[in-house]
Amino acid sequence: MLNQYPENPAVRMTLADYERLSALSAGVDTLGGSILSDELERAVVIAADDPDQGFVRLHTRVEYVDLNNGRTRTLEIVPPDEADIDRRRVSVLSPVGAALIGLAAGESYGWTGEDGRDHVLVVVAVESRHEDA
Repeated sequence: MLNQYPENPAVRMTLADYERLSALSAGVDTLGGSILSDELERAVVIAADDPDQGFVRLHTRVEYVDLNNGRTRTLEIVPPDEADIDRRRVSVLSPVGAALIGLAAGESYGWTGEDGRDHVLVVVAVESRHEDA
């Protein structure tokens, strides 16, 4: 099941990230791939030199709260080939990575998992790790 939460905010992406994420999600038949495709459809593409870069992009560290269990976690969103859970690097094609991409602090994303459980993540902070940000 995909997103049942109409209050999800628009996501922001640079053109480079939009193109890269579109290529990554093409033909991926997983929940994370479906969430990412949904995010791409709602994306607002911004200029790479736009000063408002305080949103989750590839290679940004994000702190978020999982409203199901109240836990706060910090991780880095990365392409699938760079994922390493021991280093807290989560694939953008995972449900969590796809849900967080493009969000800014204070924004949330909710979806229904394959197990039928609802999930809601709220971004607490975004730390850019980009040289161009």
